[in-house]
This record gives sequence, structure tokens and C-alpha cells, in this order.
Amino acid sequence: KPPFKRRKLAPPRPFPTVPTSVNATGPRSTRHEGKNYIAVTRKVQMGGYLRRIKDAVLKDGYRTIHLNALGAAIPHLMRLAVSVPAILPYAPQEIHTEVLTGTVEVQDEIIPDDEYEDISYQTRGKSTVSVVIKIGDG
Repeated sequence: KPPFKRRKLAPPRPFPTVPTSVNATGPRSTRHEGKNYIAVTRKVQMGGYLRRIKDAVLKDGYRTIHLNALGAAIPHLMRLAVSVPAILPYAPQEIHTEVLTGTVEVQDEIIPDDEYEDISYQTRGKSTVSVVIKIGDG
């Protein structure tokens, strides 16, 4: 057993949760900006993301959708990126998908079992994937 506990801290977001010009505490339905930036997690099912993307394109008129995922959510994002062209009423040659991979540094808190020692921080890399879906000229 290691002589410490590792607490994984929340990773940095690829973009702000709410655009700066929008009320952050109000309901999501009142937001009109930033609907085309979606951070994919494993908590939300595929249908929820497909619905949000379809609404952003058809109701809000966005021509570019930005999707991001970290670590274990990457397979979820890839499945989503492949599924999007099928739900949009555009020709497959009009929809362009760009995939970028990367690494983001995340912090872990190292909490020693001996309470007289200080808490320290450790940095590790975590895989990221960013998918940009453009319709027509974007």
C-alpha cells in the first residue's frame, strides 16, 4: 500500500464553460452563444450530444461544431464524430471533419498518510482529442 493518497484534480477546460457575454447562472435554454463548443464526457449519453449538435446546426444556424474530450471520453467522442453526418440533412461531401490530438497536463494532489508532512502536487499528461466539424465553408 502506498504511503499516500492521490486526489485527481479537475483538468483545465479547453474553452470557458459559458461565454463571457452570457449569464452563467441562468438556465441553459436562454443561452444563444457558445452552443457549438461541446466538451464530451462519459456522463452524457450519445443521444444527448447528437440532439445538441443537431439543434446547434439546424435551429441556431451554426456551420462549425467544436467537440473536445479527455482520456476515457475519447472513444465516446470518436463514435459521436462518426455519427454526426448521418443525422444532419446535408450531403456527406459537404461535411468536413478535422481531428486533432494532444496532451494536457493535469495536477494530482499527493496527500501523505503521515499528517505532519505537507501536501504536494504531481503533474501527469492526459490525452486529448479535438474534433472540428464544418458544414460547407464553415
